[in-house]
Amino acid sequence: MRVPDLETLRPGDFVKVRGNANPQHTGGRAVVVAVHREPGPPWRVVALDLRYSARGAAVRVELSGGGELARWETPWAPERDVEHDAHRELISPGIAHVASRGSRRRLVVAGLAALVAVGALATWEQQRTPPNPVVVQRALQEGVRGTGTASGTPSPAPTATSTRVAASATVVAWSAGPVPVVAGPDGTTGPTPLAGVVAAPGCREAFVRDLFTHLPTGQRVDVAGAGWFRTDDGLDVNEELVRTGVAVPDPASAGTTPADAEHLRTVQDLAAGAPAC
Repeated sequence: MRVPDLETLRPGDFVKVRGNANPQHTGGRAVVVAVHREPGPPWRVVALDLRYSARGAAVRVELSGGGELARWETPWAPERDVEHDAHRELISPGIAHVASRGSRRRLVVAGLAALVAVGALATWEQQRTPPNPVVVQRALQEGVRGTGTASGTPSPAPTATSTRVAASATVVAWSAGPVPVVAGPDGTTGPTPLAGVVAAPGCREAFVRDLFTHLPTGQRVDVAGAGWFRTDDGLDVNEELVRTGVAVPDPASAGTTPADAEHLRTVQDLAAGAPAC
């Protein structure tokens, strides 16, 4: 199946399907309710679950099958005769094509100019990349001056033993919400909402973007209490979302244990100085 925007599709996105053998895919508006990936690296997407109505059953789309899927608001690409394109002659038979020396020289100069432009763009993109949030949080926790570089190397480097955690679970998928689906140490798998935080008003898009960034499929995590996520490289996800201003504390979902209460106090303190998203 052809899916141009496959890697950016998330639960909650509206899509349409055409050319699939399943009669339920009529080209109507459907919502992505689950994204399924390979059980191991490189974690490729292998199937999507779609729902055409609030009460309808989820319909599986296997990416190994035929057809085409696109975002609902994206116009369909024109249908193409692939076989015809592959055999079409670019130069009519019997017509000689001779490139002059000047034409070749101009082509070489244009190619070199394009390489220089691409290199400059790559350098600019690397310089504008924001600091790694793991590095930022480690620096705050350990008193290191500065927030590290875009490559993720703080200066000076904090000790690895003080921030790494023993991960007991793995993010294996996402369900509607979006809610991370976590596989626990005993093999059980289920949706595990984040505790104590919700998207800040007007920041839903940024909240979802950062959530997927911090908890990609395959991320090893420790989940404490009602749903406080800490990645194996030391990032407190709930706290990071509040610290950057994309989330606000939510006491109703924080949990009731002493550890939950401690986490809630931390995010409430962070919220007091958080910037607007």
